[in-house]
Formats: sequence, structure tokens, C-alpha cells
Amino acid sequence: MQTMEPENSHPRRPTIKDVADRAGVTKATVSKYLNRAHGYAMAASTRERIRAAIQELDFQPSPLARGLSRSATSTIGLVVADIRSQFYPDLVASIQAAAEAAGYTLVLGSSGDDPDRELDIIRSMAHRRVDGVVLVAVRSESDHIDYLRRRGIQIVLASRDLPELVADTVVVDSLAGGRAATRHLRELGHRRLAHVAGEATVKPFADRRRGFELETADLGGDGSGLPVEVAASTIDGGRAAAHRLLDVAEPPTGVFFASDTMALGGLMACADLGLRVPDDVSIVGFDNVAVGQLPGIGLTTIDSDAVRVGEQATELLLKRMLAPADADADPILVTRPAELVVRTSAAPPR
Repeated sequence: MQTMEPENSHPRRPTIKDVADRAGVTKATVSKYLNRAHGYAMAASTRERIRAAIQELDFQPSPLARGLSRSATSTIGLVVADIRSQFYPDLVASIQAAAEAAGYTLVLGSSGDDPDRELDIIRSMAHRRVDGVVLVAVRSESDHIDYLRRRGIQIVLASRDLPELVADTVVVDSLAGGRAATRHLRELGHRRLAHVAGEATVKPFADRRRGFELETADLGGDGSGLPVEVAASTIDGGRAAAHRLLDVAEPPTGVFFASDTMALGGLMACADLGLRVPDDVSIVGFDNVAVGQLPGIGLTTIDSDAVRVGEQATELLLKRMLAPADADADPILVTRPAELVVRTSAAPPR
């Protein structure tokens, strides 16, 4: 026996026209309200009537339909190197909050620190017609930026910069931060120093290594310089590099790691080798990740100011997207100061 479905089992979804009729305005006015992030002016009383109508009708606008009408989708793409890194939570959260406050949805992609995968993610975002992209994973080439530009997509770099200023960029001063971290170890009395560096193709890592080298130029002894180990910016990478540095006859007494994530691996290596931090080895990182603040870790570090970097990067991107007069203006560089955060992982050598 066939069972008939009740007539109202699949009620019709409310439309913009339903909202307009309920609020006593035109469909065009409702459309302007839905696209308010794009600068449309509207009286407060009209806005409130439309808001109430949307709530009463439980109206859900389609971002894709809105995008088709104005060649935009109210989405912003964010590409990071490796979402598993301890560095990204604060940065991603701040970008998402700033984007959502302006009426945008964030689309996140993690490249796994693979340039080819990074380009695949960027292409996918371009096909989805994102309105803009925040790049955190970009390496020392601008091909990915050129790809987006050719498609009319605005870009901003956050926490990563390139040798040439090709797009709006917000970074912490990695060179000054590298110097400050190394200077702190020297001021504590360390002379046998070492550095765990990130890949040279990532400019912030190159700048941090340069800061270390400038602050230790007089400590090279025979001219060969102090030991530097290059590692992936992961816990495992930092752990392996620290083993190579510390499992020797005369290990360094102070090590500066180019990221807190690597420094956490360094702490694990010290435990592996029976070395106490900071009694046997002092460790300084870079980023000021949340886990470094935990009791028992107390990581001395340089603050990358991730929250403010993310906020400012999103503000610059929105300005480019929403103000036609600014869309083609020369790119700007915002360099935030690098501040030393002193905790317990670094102390005078024994």
C-alpha cells in the first residue's frame, strides 16, 4: 500500500522576495543588506526590519547565488604550510574572526610544506572563485601570487615575506628577533652556541639565521663559525637536529631554534639524552606558541604576534577587495616588532 507524504513535509524554502514582502522593502534592498560587507549604506530602521524578517522566516541566503550576481562568493582563502604546526592556531583563529566579522567565510588549505600541493590548493581556491587569499605558506618564489593575480584575486602575505615586495605583507621582524634571541643567550653568559635553522627558501627562517650569525660573528674561533643545523619546522625535525648538535663530546650550552615547534622537539631530545633544561642546555625558540607557556616547559621565545599579524593581514586584504581605488595601489609592508618573552628554559651556563 502506498503511503502519501503530508503536504507540508517538504515546505518551500523562503526566498529573497519573501523577506522583502515581510520587511516591506524591495528585493534589491534585501540584496544590499545581504551584501553589506561590500559597503552598501542603509538606514538602521530598514536594516532592523530586514534582519527581523530573515529571522522570522529562517531565511538562509545562498553564498554561491550571491556570488554569481556580483562575480564574488563572500569567501576568503587561507593557505598555511602545515596545520599541525603549533604556530598556526592563533593566526588562523584571528584571520577567521576578522573575515567573519566582515561577512566572509574562510576556506582553509594546508600544503604540508609542499610547493606543488600549495599551488594545487591555490588553483582549487581560484576555481571556487574566492574573493581574496591570505598566503602563509608561500616560499621564495612569486609564481603562486602571479597565478592569483592573473585571475583578479587579491592577495596578502601573513607571517611570511618574500625577497621582493610583490603583495601587501604583514610580518614580525625576524632578523631583529633572531638577534634578540641570540643576544639573550649571550647576555646570560653562553659562548658555546648553536642554531637550529629552518629551510633557507623561507625568508623568515633565513632572516632568523642571519640574526644568529650577526650576534655570534666574534665567536667562530677558527673562522668556521658556530654549528647550524637545518631542519624541517616540525617537532620531529627539531628533535633530530638537536640530537645531532647535543650528542657530541662538547655540546653547545645554548641553542636558538628558528621556531617554537622545533624547540619543543629540542626539549624532547634533551630528555632523550639525559640533559636538563636549562641546567645543561638553555633553549630559546621563536613564535610564542601557547604550549610553550605550560608549566614544565616555560619556553623562552620571541613573540611572533600571530593574532595581530592575522588581524592586520585580513584588514589589508579587505581594503584591497572592497575599495576599487586601493585595488591596484603599490604593495605595502607592515613589520611588527619582535619582543623577547623570558621564561625558564634559558639560564646562565653552569
